[in-house]
Amino acid sequence: MIESAFYDYISGVANITNVIGSRIYPDTAPESVTLPCLVYEKTGVDRQLTLLKSSGVVTATLQLDIFAATRLQAETIVELIRLAFDGFQGTWDTTNIFMARLDNESVGWDLESALESGTHRATVDLIVTFSESVTTFT
Repeated sequence: MIESAFYDYISGVANITNVIGSRIYPDTAPESVTLPCLVYEKTGVDRQLTLLKSSGVVTATLQLDIFAATRLQAETIVELIRLAFDGFQGTWDTTNIFMARLDNESVGWDLESALESGTHRATVDLIVTFSESVTTFT
């Protein structure tokens, strides 16, 4: 449930919510959403195993898409995300985060809506290594 832990954590980061408010959505934003907003989704998971069992160490990729009215606004939000997450170690809610880092950052037009609204889109991958419970098989 890394997505819910991410949501709980980012919702409490004042520097980010001062800019985007509560417009943080899983998977997709509502069609008539006010900009800027952030959409997140889990795009990959890698669970580490030992020869005998799961180690409980997981690395997940969360894709963060920022939609904004201007390129500068999108870049500003990416920078706020970088400051809040890149190199983070600690807890999100009750999830122990070993390390979070940013990867694959891009900023440009959202091609689907650029002609109609001029929406800019920034995308960044947040790579999160964390612990989860393991099942013991007998």
